[in-house]
Amino acid sequence: KCHNEIPLVDIETKQVWYGIDALLEILDRKIPFIKWIGNLKPIKWFLQLLYNFISFNRKVIVASVSANKYDCSPDFNTGYRTAFFLFFLLFNSYMLLPLYHTVFKNSIISNSSYLQIQVAHCLLVACNITGALFLPKRKAFEYLGQINMLALICILLLLPLYMVNTVAANKDLNNFYLGMVSLFIIKEYTRRMKYAAIINNYPILVAMNISAVLAFIIYLMY
Repeated sequence: KCHNEIPLVDIETKQVWYGIDALLEILDRKIPFIKWIGNLKPIKWFLQLLYNFISFNRKVIVASVSANKYDCSPDFNTGYRTAFFLFFLLFNSYMLLPLYHTVFKNSIISNSSYLQIQVAHCLLVACNITGALFLPKRKAFEYLGQINMLALICILLLLPLYMVNTVAANKDLNNFYLGMVSLFIIKEYTRRMKYAAIINNYPILVAMNISAVLAFIIYLMY
């Protein structure tokens, strides 16, 4: 059970709490009544749902192996993994609109319309889903999870630039920042694909990723 829900152990009484109960127990020591509020049925249901959403996807989020080599990976849950895909796909797609009006219109891809950016984004998503169809089920979910996280990281890294552009837009700054983000995403892609055992075992998929991204960039620039 500790693989899916982090335990809290009272070393004196030997009582153990798991997951959201453990968090509420800790928070209650600092914030009075938080445990009582958190245990109200509708609130507890929502907190448990949120906790499971994060817990069952935490290895996809961090993409790292435990330092002590103990495998603390949670059980694979198709429902929570699919919810993870859909939620952040919608979030990433939505965020393209404000980013377009502030950052992209004042950058190297300024000739592209919002429709073109969304079309290119949808084609990239379709390309990744198509590639995943040729992988075993668990590996496909792992691959799509890592790609989803890369897109989310990219969006989150662009948010500071978005806030700067709401005050004053600078094309040179935007291009430089976009270049730095691109370099970081390349590094992070390599790390995450190694973690998911994609680079060594599925080089054709990696080649397809690179080709799709290059086509994406060329399409938006010209």
